[in-house]
Amino acid sequence: MNTTDDGYPDYSSGEKVADGIVHLLGVIAAIVGATALIIWAAIGATGGEIAAVSIYGTGLILTFVASALYHMTPWERLRPIFRRVDHAAIFVMIAGTYTPFVVMLGTTSSYIVLAAIWSIAAIGVVRKLFFWQVQGWGGVLLYLAMGWMGIGVIWTLFGLLPVLASAMIVAGGLLYTVGVVFYRWEALKFSNAIWHGFVLAASACFYIAITLGVGQVAV
Repeated sequence: MNTTDDGYPDYSSGEKVADGIVHLLGVIAAIVGATALIIWAAIGATGGEIAAVSIYGTGLILTFVASALYHMTPWERLRPIFRRVDHAAIFVMIAGTYTPFVVMLGTTSSYIVLAAIWSIAAIGVVRKLFFWQVQGWGGVLLYLAMGWMGIGVIWTLFGLLPVLASAMIVAGGLLYTVGVVFYRWEALKFSNAIWHGFVLAASACFYIAITLGVGQVAV
């Protein structure tokens, strides 16, 4: 695929429109969904659980807004900056997604895992913001490592959450993992829109799981 002077892929008009639609849906869904979830949690959840879903919601919104700014911006000079924020925000979203589940579980071991996940997230954010020139699979591998290192926490939660919530967690993890193939498959037409479609679908799965978990607590 051809690239622009700053290294950004030179997508066709159709690819830009498709990706723009996915991003628009993502930003709207993130803002509306996060707001609704926080309000829902406030009905009957504990202060810690409300804080946890607030962290999750903030990460969700940050990720989709940052991605939209990076991929949709008309200001090419700002694109490299938006790129750093976009890639850094993904670490925040992954760690933020785990946070409500760990708070629901509330065990010492789960908090240790969460601390490790947030530590990796901090390393990833610094790497993307200040060492963004480093190429290769390092960032992607960190994303996947964070996503799957909490499998023990998730496994424990399966016995506590509704069946649908557990199914959504599994589906979300698989969607993220499969989506990475399209993220790296730059020669494929519409690969960027497809990748972001996987991200949107996976995010929706985890959102449903968290909402069901919070609902179970709040009821």
